[in-house]
Amino acid sequence: MEDNFQEELEKLRKENEILREEQDKAALKKRKKQERTKKTLSWTWSMFAGASLKNNFNQWFTEFHTQEKVSPNTSASLLTSLVKRFVRVRLLSVILLLFSLVPSLISLYILIKQNELIKTQNLLVEGSRRSSYSYQLTKLFDAIDNGYSKKTRNRIVSLCNALKPYRYLDEDGKSTVYYSPERTQVLLYLIDSEMSNNQLGALFDNIDFSYCDLRNTNLSGKYLAGINLSHSNLENCEMNTAILNDADLSYANLKNVQFSNGRAKNTSFREANLTGAKFTKAKDLTGADFTNADVDDTSFNLSDISKTKGLK
Repeated sequence: MEDNFQEELEKLRKENEILREEQDKAALKKRKKQERTKKTLSWTWSMFAGASLKNNFNQWFTEFHTQEKVSPNTSASLLTSLVKRFVRVRLLSVILLLFSLVPSLISLYILIKQNELIKTQNLLVEGSRRSSYSYQLTKLFDAIDNGYSKKTRNRIVSLCNALKPYRYLDEDGKSTVYYSPERTQVLLYLIDSEMSNNQLGALFDNIDFSYCDLRNTNLSGKYLAGINLSHSNLENCEMNTAILNDADLSYANLKNVQFSNGRAKNTSFREANLTGAKFTKAKDLTGADFTNADVDDTSFNLSDISKTKGLK
């Protein structure tokens, strides 16, 4: 029995030694962790404050706690170190900012090049689209030249309704515009053809010619009664003696338009830009609607506007 007791004591002693070793290891690990933390904080403080600032801080606090007052030289040294450190940190921030700008500039350059490639690709796609329509327009114009018929009329209406406006580069090669060049081409061909006014009127009743680009076009004497030219660009157009009765020119750009001796009965100019336009000796403006139109510098010389709408 005594042997069993001795064995139990030996067993407990060994377990105690194992626990003591584990306790010592834990204490050593904790001490090392504290030392690392202290070193890290000290290194961080040294990096932020610098050796001179650290020494000046220590000197200032030592004098503050051990003497009646801090000497002026110590305070001046501390202030000088603070200013130097502030300048150093700001300079470091600028350097880091410059380094961060380099990837941004590279990304911006890549983005610009990519946008140029996308623009080129869009132009190629648009060129392909125009080429396909050019063939159909050529066939249509040949049919019109061979004589106007019901079949030709249906072909004109069907094709024109498929000619939708889209964005493309303007003549300056920089800005984009939203028009339908194909509609414009068809309209110019129709009004220059030998069709009668009744035939043109029947087409205008069934075809949407909005968003046409007619800048600097001479439309003098043309029959455009009942046509829908809303949102179109007719800047600098000459429309002398033109017939615009019942036409829709709402939201159109009519800057500097010349309209003399023409007719625009019941024509809608709502929200249109008529800046600098000249309505000289207009024969009939009865019922013409100028509501919310921009009529700055618009001239109605020798034109009767008493029966129009939206003009004061």
